Amino acid sequence: MSPPTSRPRSGARGTYFFLSYAHSAPPPGARADADVWVAQFFADLTDEVRRQARPVAGMRIGFFDQHIPLGADWKAALAEALGDAEVFVPLYSPGYFSRPWALGEQESFRARLDAAGPARVTAGHLTPVLWIPFPPWEAHPELDGALDLGRDVPEYAADGLRAFCMLASYRTQYELLLSRLASRIVHTAERRPMGPSRAPGLDEVVRPAPTEPDFVVAVLAPTRDRLPADRDPAGYAASGRLWRPYGRSQQLPAAEYAVSTAERLGLSARTEDFAQASALLDRRPAVLLVDPWIAAAPDAAKVLARMVHGLREWVVPLVVTDDDDTQDATRWATEVTQLLQDAGLPQVKRACSMPEFVDLMPALVTEARRQFLKHGPVVPFEPPPEPVPRLRDGLPAAGSTVSTDPASPPDDPAPPRPHGEDR
Repeated sequence: MSPPTSRPRSGARGTYFFLSYAHSAPPPGARADADVWVAQFFADLTDEVRRQARPVAGMRIGFFDQHIPLGADWKAALAEALGDAEVFVPLYSPGYFSRPWALGEQESFRARLDAAGPARVTAGHLTPVLWIPFPPWEAHPELDGALDLGRDVPEYAADGLRAFCMLASYRTQYELLLSRLASRIVHTAERRPMGPSRAPGLDEVVRPAPTEPDFVVAVLAPTRDRLPADRDPAGYAASGRLWRPYGRSQQLPAAEYAVSTAERLGLSARTEDFAQASALLDRRPAVLLVDPWIAAAPDAAKVLARMVHGLREWVVPLVVTDDDDTQDATRWATEVTQLLQDAGLPQVKRACSMPEFVDLMPALVTEARRQFLKHGPVVPFEPPPEPVPRLRDGLPAAGSTVSTDPASPPDDPAPPRPHGEDR
C-alpha cells in the first residue's frame, strides 16, 4: 500500500464529513438503489451541520457517493473525497460489515488517520452511527462507538437511526441525535482539523478479488479493427471490455461501471469479452452489455444467434445505445433484441443514455443474482464425517449394562452444568 501523506493536495478545500453506508439491492421491479432514507438523512445532517458551522471559505459541508458525477471514475472520486473529509461517519448496519466497498471506505480513512498520528484516531474524526440494529448473535467491536451517540435514548439501540429518520413518531429523538452528531462533527472539523491529505484508493485497502469472481460483466461489442466501414471508431478499442458507448461523458469503460455497481452490492466482479466468457457464464451470474453495432457486419445475425444460443437464465442482457450518437442504431438494436429473445431471454433491457445506464445497473445485477440463486447449480451438501469413537467414550462403566433403547438415559449421567457455563 502506498503510504498516505499529510501534505495537502493542490486545490483541496476540505469537507466537514464523509457519509459511508452499505448499498442496498433494489427490490424486485425497482431500478435504482433502495437508499432513499440515506439520502434523506444526508440532507438533514448537512442542514444541521451548516446551521452550527462556521466554515472557512470554500469548505464543503458534506459528501456521499451520490454526489459523484455519473461518468466519473468512482473509486478515484471516493479516494479524493476521503482525503478531503475531516470526519468519517459510517452508518453501521448488518450489511455494512459484509460489503467490501463500504469497509474499504472505512479502511482508507483509517489509514489516513494512522498517518496523521495516533491521537487523531480518538479525536472524533471517525464518528459511527447505528443505522440498522444488529441481530443479537452478531458482535462487532465498532458498534460500541456507534451506540455512544444515543446511550440516553433507549429506542436508538433498539431501532437505529434509520427508523428515527423514517417515522414521525421518533421525530423528537431524531432531531436530538441529529443535533448531537452535527455538534460532534463541527467540533472536530473546526477545532481539531487534519486538513486535506492523501487517502489510499479502495483497491489498495480492499482484499484482492478471488480467482473465481462472484459476478461477471461480459461485453459483446466490436473491436476497433472489426467495425463496419461507416461506423465512427470513437469509443472503441482493441477489446470489447474497453468499449465506451458514451464517449467523453465517461472516464471508464462501461463494463467498469457495471463492475463497480456489483462491488458496491458486496460481490467480487470481473469484466470479460463475451467470446472468452462462455465457461464462466455457465457457473456465475452476469450482466451482458451488448453494442447493437455488433449486428451490422455481413452475416452477423447467424453468428450472433449461435453465440447467444443456450445462455443461462442468470445472464441478464442490456442493449446499450446513445441517444446523442449521430449514427442511428435503431435497426441493429431491434435485431439484437430479437436475437436475444429468441435465445430464451425474454426481458431484454435497453439503456439509451449514461444516466439510464447507471440507473438500471443495480436492478440488473440484483436480478442476475436472483436468477442464479433460483436456477444455478446446487452444491451438494456433504455431511460432516462421523466422529471417531474413543475408548473412554465407547466402553461402558464396570458393572453397568448397555441399553439398546435410544430414549433411555445413560447409566452414569454427567452432572448438570452450572448456569452460564460455555458448552
